[in-house]
Amino acid sequence: PDASMVVPRRSRSTTPLQALNLLNSRFVMQQADHLAKRLQAASDHPSEQVQQAWHLCFQRPPSQQEVAESERFIESHGLQQFARAILNANEFIFIP
Repeated sequence: PDASMVVPRRSRSTTPLQALNLLNSRFVMQQADHLAKRLQAASDHPSEQVQQAWHLCFQRPPSQQEVAESERFIESHGLQQFARAILNANEFIFIP
């Protein structure tokens, strides 16, 4: 939205460029690396790493489906990419 316009409520404030910046920013990649190292230090088991990630980032336990999908993602792309995805999730970025 145009920040110079005075409106009581803005309907949307994200743009595709904003999302791409969050996904690819050096800061987010660094934080994803820190989160991945923290998860590795907590456990060697992907299911426990997923549980810990959900607890730290979303303050809730993951569903069985979320655990299964996350484990498959970690197996395919690695723990650091999983951490990067978690840090870019709407549930992490936006407060409901």
